[in-house]
Amino acid sequence: MPDPSWMAQQQAQQAAQQAQQIHQNHVRSHREMHDMARAHARHSGSPHLHRPVPYGGGRSGGLRGFLILLVIVGVVVYVARDPELRTTVQEFARTLLARAQSG
Repeated sequence: MPDPSWMAQQQAQQAAQQAQQIHQNHVRSHREMHDMARAHARHSGSPHLHRPVPYGGGRSGGLRGFLILLVIVGVVVYVARDPELRTTVQEFARTLLARAQSG
C-alpha cells in the first residue's frame, strides 16, 4: 500500500495539472474570440477600441495564487501525520478544485 502522504502529493500534482489545463483552455478560447472580433472589425470597418491588458495585469491572484495554495495544501498533507487532519485537508483540496472547475 502506497504511503498516504505520497498519494496526497500525487493528488495535489494532478489537481495543479488540471487547473493549468483549464487555464490554458480558457486563454485559448479568449484569444479565439478576440481574433474573431478583430477580423469582424476589419471586415466591417469598425475601429478597434479594445486595449488589451498587459499579461498579469488582469485579476489579481488568478491561477498563480491557486497553484500556490495547492502547493501549500500538498505540503501540509505531506507533513501531517494525523490521518484525520490529512483527510480533512484532502477534502478541502477537492472542494477547492471543484469550485475552480465550475467557476
